[in-house]
Amino acid sequence: MVAPRRVALALLALAAAGCAGPSASARHRPLPPPAGEGRAVARSPRSDGPASASDRSLSPDVRRALDLARSLVGQRQIVVDGRDWGSGCAALVLAALDAAGRPLPAAARDASSLHAVAASRGTLRTGLRAAPGDVVFLADQPGGAPVHVGLVASVDPDGTAVVLHRLARGVARLRVNLGYPRSVADPSTGRRLNDTLAVGSSAVPAGSLVVGVASFL
Repeated sequence: MVAPRRVALALLALAAAGCAGPSASARHRPLPPPAGEGRAVARSPRSDGPASASDRSLSPDVRRALDLARSLVGQRQIVVDGRDWGSGCAALVLAALDAAGRPLPAAARDASSLHAVAASRGTLRTGLRAAPGDVVFLADQPGGAPVHVGLVASVDPDGTAVVLHRLARGVARLRVNLGYPRSVADPSTGRRLNDTLAVGSSAVPAGSLVVGVASFL
């Protein structure tokens, strides 16, 4: 059995992983690559790859956003048509929304500012499910402030979402289930619900770190 993927998501790890804003201090030394780095950018068995038949039910702007985000899986730099969207984790989301024709204000350039924009627009929510095209906000500890952000690429019938997010090593996939935020797998079937994220010395289910979901599309 393949060992569970563990993506370093502690605060300093997020800064080193390309999730800090433009003002992040250069004093932070890059951390070692997270365990399972190769698997983290490998194709997931779930429906998060190229556009599928199920995408036909999505609105055109959501499809454009997902097509752009999927095309960048494995890429370290978020450069689209010659435009460099920066080194932060929000770069993928910003580029995808721009491709969809829904650019965000120039001041929204990190997870915290994107979260504030969503709150001001009344689109920030909590709940048991996400939808393709939604933006997911994660903290570095359960109930913390938003410090990381990703884009929902697909959602399985059981509510497990595949989130595309940018790390220093490149755009990767992350499984998140909001209905079972503290469960790694379904106890009855063994089906994977949440990938694990490293918080300090502990590995926690990704769903337990989600602090908000928003729709900009």
